[in-house]
Amino acid sequence: MTGADKDIEKLIEPVEADASLKPDGSLKAPVRRYHTNIPMILAILIMLCFGMVVLYSVSAPDAYGLYGDSAHFLKSQLGFTIAGFIACLLVGFLPPRLFDNRFVMFGSYAVSLLLAIVTLLFGAGGAEHGASRWLTIGSIQFQTSEVIKVALIISFAGWRSLVSKIRKKGRIKAKNPGSQMIIDAAIDFIIPVVMCALVDVFIALQPHVSCFIIIASVIFMCALSSEIPIKSWIVGGLITLLIGAIILTIGLAVAPASTRDRFMNNYAHVFKRIAIYNAEGEEGEEEDITSDDTRQVDNAMNALGSGGMWGVGIGNSRAKYNYVSEAQNDYIFSIYVEETGFVGGLILILLYVGLFCMCMTVIWRADGVYARTVATGCTTLIFVEVFMNLAVELQVIPSTGVTLPFMSYGGTAQISLLIAYGFILQISRYATKPKQIKEEKSA
Repeated sequence: MTGADKDIEKLIEPVEADASLKPDGSLKAPVRRYHTNIPMILAILIMLCFGMVVLYSVSAPDAYGLYGDSAHFLKSQLGFTIAGFIACLLVGFLPPRLFDNRFVMFGSYAVSLLLAIVTLLFGAGGAEHGASRWLTIGSIQFQTSEVIKVALIISFAGWRSLVSKIRKKGRIKAKNPGSQMIIDAAIDFIIPVVMCALVDVFIALQPHVSCFIIIASVIFMCALSSEIPIKSWIVGGLITLLIGAIILTIGLAVAPASTRDRFMNNYAHVFKRIAIYNAEGEEGEEEDITSDDTRQVDNAMNALGSGGMWGVGIGNSRAKYNYVSEAQNDYIFSIYVEETGFVGGLILILLYVGLFCMCMTVIWRADGVYARTVATGCTTLIFVEVFMNLAVELQVIPSTGVTLPFMSYGGTAQISLLIAYGFILQISRYATKPKQIKEEKSA
């Protein structure tokens, strides 16, 4: 094999690359071919259509009782779903370089922090325990935490990508190893984690504990996938914990007793849900827990069990007639299993498993820090919510108020999760490692 042949062979490594000779004998630059991930688009379309059918069946009684139209929730969710799917495709066909820059990074973080603060101060929807989770702008009302989840993923990924680019240029250097260790820990771990934790704290103060847990899980997985060195994890983690402990200690010492009592009262519903969870199956041990407190959880569990193997039939659920309040939200899976049985529940879980495996393939093949972090963060966001919802309905964990992605009713959540899915499609199209051609063994 000649030297020119070897050069050509090196260029023709990826399947998506094409290299050939110009008329003058010189080599053309390889051109990468981008492919739309049709299986992932078909999978999400199947999931969305499946979700519309389930939502209509589950929500019809409540919709008719509240609005005189059994298809009210379906019509509303259909509009949100179409808008979200269009946004998903738009994001999926935009190149990552439009988002992987410092302007988007700082902008998305500023938006997330501003939304968290404004919602805490002026948010609506606080009928229960003074919670403020919604913002109303004109005739538009949306849940800001859903926007914040996606914005923080883009911001964190942008920061890690920026640090990676700067480090490759050799611009982050200190005079001695000790100083270098501290600088690396600050840049790699402390700054991005603390900034995201600050937003998460404002969300916890609303209070919105389930969203606090989701964001913490997402940021943790983003940090794991973004090539943070072990030294930065250890040093940065210890420094962050120390700073957090000092701030918490000072806050508890300075705050008056009335403030501490009001703070605890804001989380009374959280402690109540934990007590209800502990009281299940242990009747009489919790004096403050009554049958009215456990009615929602008990009826949801009864609905799960009454479906049997094949269910009572689509539309024939009994629990959705006010036995489980707002069945179209938190406890939609229970009603669905009542109507379709164990087989129907297994089919839905398998759909989620298939979608998860596709997303994991994108993460596995993601090329670069930004792509891997975005794919990991968006995948974690979707499937942590799936896990939490199913775990609550199966009484594995206390009630959290987390809806089932692509199934439960909720406009802001539907659009935000579809945009997150769009970012996964974007990474699968533009930022995955090309498949390698197997080398042929010469005779």
